[in-house]
Amino acid sequence: MKKVFVVLFALMMCVSSFAQKRIQSVVYLKNGSVLRGELVNPESSGKVSIKIAGNNLFVYDLSEVDKITTESSATNLEYKKHGFAHSSQLGFLIGGEGDGIGLDLHTVNGYKFSPYTNVGVGVGVQFYWNLPNINYWYYTPSNTTRIIPIFANFSGDLLPAKHITPHYYARVGYGIASNNNEYVDTKGGLMFGLGGGFKLRGNGPLSWILGVGYNFQKLYSESSQWEGNLNKTELSIRRLVITTGISF
Repeated sequence: MKKVFVVLFALMMCVSSFAQKRIQSVVYLKNGSVLRGELVNPESSGKVSIKIAGNNLFVYDLSEVDKITTESSATNLEYKKHGFAHSSQLGFLIGGEGDGIGLDLHTVNGYKFSPYTNVGVGVGVQFYWNLPNINYWYYTPSNTTRIIPIFANFSGDLLPAKHITPHYYARVGYGIASNNNEYVDTKGGLMFGLGGGFKLRGNGPLSWILGVGYNFQKLYSESSQWEGNLNKTELSIRRLVITTGISF
């Protein structure tokens, strides 16, 4: 659990470094009024024109203006409140049994009931290398296990009007497994995952997702020995998963 919090903090720092602040002009009038928006003509014209929220344009003589400055603006975005929702992500499965880092590719299509709740169906493919297949102690060289997860997915954004919003997901389903070793019969089982991260939004519908989570997969394998004995292995694959991808 400690590793999850460390990775989440690192992701937050990374996403924040990519966030761009919008700069707006601020006009201070001598009568005490303050207007924030976009300047639309140079001050050399003797007039100051500023367009504020709602595309309202105000024009003042330069003699009425005390000063003009700029500041960052934490503006809210227009966001999709309901409709079709899609995401595609690449993930790296870290820790647990086997060699190296596993690979996860998946896509989810569903419906956005609100900015905070998306419900969909996902499918993907996962690759694990040299998982133990007999009583946790015997490894088959160059053993690649492929799992095709099919799952129900629940996700949403916590601050949908912001350029950077915390994002969450939870999923549960079944993983169909296969193995490239002809002497090992591999079967899948229950899978589930949960996690969170951050979504970086532009002015359009496309968003970039960076997240971290927990992935669980049940796996069963059988293999015959020279004596004719049948060896069975039941694995519970638990991995930390770091993901990145797009959504709209």
